[in-house]
Parts: sequence; structure tokens; C-alpha cells
Amino acid sequence: MLNSLKLLGLAIIIAFAPAKAMILTSLALVTADMITGIWAAKIKGEKITSSGLRRSVVKLFIYEVAVLLGFLTQQYLTGDSIPVASIIAGFVGLTELTSCLENLNTISGGDVLKTLIEQIGAFKK
Repeated sequence: MLNSLKLLGLAIIIAFAPAKAMILTSLALVTADMITGIWAAKIKGEKITSSGLRRSVVKLFIYEVAVLLGFLTQQYLTGDSIPVASIIAGFVGLTELTSCLENLNTISGGDVLKTLIEQIGAFKK
């Protein structure tokens, strides 16, 4: 029985290995959003609660499952004709990046993206 479970686990790891980058990137972005969200909440004087942290864990689980299901759909149903996994991972990434930027705006008290663009423009001159 234990050997069967090990083989099943190994088969799952092998099946999803090509999606590793999307899975890890989603994980990193959700984690970054959670960290910057806690930091921004502290600056605003908001209370950090276990229900808020639980939402982050649930969001992480849902996003990862969505990316994995998209990967399976792309891999075994649509092929590369429709990049389902990339579309889902892109949506997750943009959602979390936007949230991180909003949190960074709160933390810095300004518009981080605008400041960055201005600094890049000043660097070119």
C-alpha cells in the first residue's frame, strides 16, 4: 500500500513538473501580496486577524489548483493551440502584482510605479 502511494505521488510530481515555474511564481506572488498586505495594514493601523491570513491561504490553494487544472487542460485537451495554463497563471500574476503595488503605495505613501517610471526616464537622459 505504501509503495502504491509513493508511486502515485511520484507520478503526480512527474505529470506536473513542466508547470513548476508557473506554480512557484504564483506561490511567490501570493506570498509577496500577503507580506506587503500585512505591512500596509500595520501602517494603516488595521488589526491583523487570523481570518485575513486564512483568506490568503485559501486564495493560494485556489490559485494553485486553477493553474494545475489549466495545465492539465492545455497538456491533454487543447495542446498548444490554446495556452490555458499561461492565461490562468497570467491572470493570477497580474492580480497579485496589482495588489502588491497597491500595498507598496500604501507603505511608501506615494505611487511606486509612477516613481519607478520617472526614475527610469531620468536614468536614460
